[in-house]
Amino acid sequence: MINWQGRIDGKTPEHLRIHQLVTPFKHEQESGVVMLGFACDEGVRRNQGRVGAAMAPDIIRRQMANFAVHQDIHLYDAGNIACEGGDLEDAQHVLAHTVQDILEQHHLPIVLGGGHEVALGSFSGLFNAYKAKAPRIGIINFDAHFDLREDSIGSSGTPFLQIAKHLEAHGQEFHYLCLGICENSNTQALFSRAKDLKVGFIYDNQLTTKYMAKNLHQIEQFLEKVDIIHLSIDLDVFSYMQAPGVSAPAVLGVELGVIEQLLQVIFSSKKVRLADIAECNPTYDIQHHTARLAAYLTMDIIKTWSVLCKNGI
Repeated sequence: MINWQGRIDGKTPEHLRIHQLVTPFKHEQESGVVMLGFACDEGVRRNQGRVGAAMAPDIIRRQMANFAVHQDIHLYDAGNIACEGGDLEDAQHVLAHTVQDILEQHHLPIVLGGGHEVALGSFSGLFNAYKAKAPRIGIINFDAHFDLREDSIGSSGTPFLQIAKHLEAHGQEFHYLCLGICENSNTQALFSRAKDLKVGFIYDNQLTTKYMAKNLHQIEQFLEKVDIIHLSIDLDVFSYMQAPGVSAPAVLGVELGVIEQLLQVIFSSKKVRLADIAECNPTYDIQHHTARLAAYLTMDIIKTWSVLCKNGI
């Protein structure tokens, strides 16, 4: 775990900030939220993207450190998993094992990437933790890209196709909803593959307040079909003005306020069991805008989950 530091206004509950609250993850702790860093961008390199996301987890934590605490939160830090020597598959395996362990201790894991190859390791941990119950797992991915690329090796562009193949091998359906798709950033082949896999999606220019009712209906229909949710947020779903520090900055993107509304609906289903945030790239960030956005989203998830736990999730 990093050395959490920040401003101290006092030590009573009404003065607390995140850095005063977070503790190392251990077994037999009260149910809460566990942050886990995936310090890896080998998948981005393989996908011919802009590397640098491996540095993101600790920078996101630093942007969170001074956030004020307004809920009864149990927050733990499980440190970082690094990708050594370009061995992405081993890093994903370690990530899966750690996520599984966190879930089996009845916590919500929030995995801080790292490239979007994080999604495969995160999902594998969720699948292994719940495989005895064989639930219908749904994936909701806020992303400008499908990440269904067919390739001989895994990368940041392949995780959801790898997940689809994994589920098929285990006789389970692939339930995948991708929100914020940019038509210009996905080839016809990717759209065809999404159609073949019965992937639901909403374009970035349709993910607006104008179409909110229609979008909520599609999301609610998806939520009804599944038992548990893997939530994944690729920061390139936002415009480059909100998130300049990503591998593939978006021109249009989706507004934060819209995504916040949709997240509230997704979490109100009480089905989210795992979240990951991907593609924050400090090398190309401007005054930590993207890291601050990632920290804000992480805090939003922590607060929402804490309220749900209090109300008996």
